Amino acid sequence: MSRRHAATTGCALAVTALTLVAALAAAEPQTAVPHAAPPTQQPPPPGVLEALQRDLGLTREQALARLRNEARLTLVEAELRGLLGDRFGGSWFMGTISQTLVVATTSAADIPRITAAGARPRIVTRSLPQLTLIKQKLENVLATHPHGGGVRYVDVKINKVVVLSATPTETRKIVKTVDVDMTAVTVVFSKERPWPADDVRNRPPYSVSATTYCSSGSVATPEAQNGSTVAEHCGNPGTGSGGAARGGPAVSPDTEP
Repeated sequence: MSRRHAATTGCALAVTALTLVAALAAAEPQTAVPHAAPPTQQPPPPGVLEALQRDLGLTREQALARLRNEARLTLVEAELRGLLGDRFGGSWFMGTISQTLVVATTSAADIPRITAAGARPRIVTRSLPQLTLIKQKLENVLATHPHGGGVRYVDVKINKVVVLSATPTETRKIVKTVDVDMTAVTVVFSKERPWPADDVRNRPPYSVSATTYCSSGSVATPEAQNGSTVAEHCGNPGTGSGGAARGGPAVSPDTEP
């Protein structure tokens, strides 16, 4: 599934926010939303700020502010998700520096609680658990059908399940046979058809010394060479013996056929 679709499933929060709660610079200027806790942690990993500036057109100060806002508001989102329970309809960031957290709910009674936590409430018709169930029902029927579409995902912003299909008319006919609320489903024309680069499985172990073993992770393709990602402590590229992979700090050559 493409990155822009995967981000909408359940909660459209930036992935970096989840891993950078404990990695924000204390010495940089604060540009976060009101009620932000002062950052006291270490700088973000190398390359993160540069990537945000390059891909989103941000200044360094804006990139830092975005990371701070996402880190703080991710904690707010987690608390509200637990409090709202089955009424929770998803969440997402708004604004250039993610200064606004939007939290959806199926009950207007939750508005004061969401507002008090520093988020913006959004009333929706269907909760995230309901949308997830609809998606699962569609998956059970569409996944094996030739006109079932290549991608199916929950879009919390529009409060619907989206089906991408190269033959939307035929796909809509199939969707009508499934026991789901048709108003909760939208079929969009698209030729996207994700495919796995390799089998999803635990990669074989390999030795890095006479007494130490490591295992390779997900597949990778550095330039034209097949490889596997491994832990940094597992060795340098090209080292190790046996198994399918060679040890390395990031990407290792893969000798598996």
